[in-house]
Amino acid sequence: MTNNINSGSYAQYNDFDSLAYICVKYLMENDEVIWKLLKYNDHEAWKKPDLTEAEKQALIYNGVDNTADSRVFLDIGQPDVLTAEICLIRVSPYSIFPENRIVGTISMMFEVYSHYKINHLSNYKTRLDMVAKRFLQVFNGANIESGIGKLYFDRLGSESNRLENGGQLPFKGKWIIMSNKSP
Repeated sequence: MTNNINSGSYAQYNDFDSLAYICVKYLMENDEVIWKLLKYNDHEAWKKPDLTEAEKQALIYNGVDNTADSRVFLDIGQPDVLTAEICLIRVSPYSIFPENRIVGTISMMFEVYSHYKINHLSNYKTRLDMVAKRFLQVFNGANIESGIGKLYFDRLGSESNRLENGGQLPFKGKWIIMSNKSP
């Protein structure tokens, strides 16, 4: 590879391919509620003991053929038909809008999907709303050191930022888009 004398004048987005895992790693270190709602399918999942780091890591899809035991994915879409009554999350880069040649707005998508039959919990809340709330509390304004910087949920910062409902029977879902300015 030849040296580009202008490379310092252009955004390189060096960590783009690691952004999803950086966010998941940050979630592992800064939240317990989401992990309990992913691992346990009963209506009292939110009251269960916190997971160990190894238990959290085991829920992250790592490219093995069987996705059935995974609850955390680093991309969008579902390649397999899901029949189990589970909750899962997806964290992935959503878009980059270049502001100019050195700064761009990177948006991350945080998705949660829950099977209809396990969505309601004994505390009169739903998994979807609890996970969406935790995504906002954990990531909005968080300064994630490795590659992302400070994420924000602010329409003035990016028109992409929003929370929406979605999903496909028998799964309902919500997704949140948060952004940052990155060189």
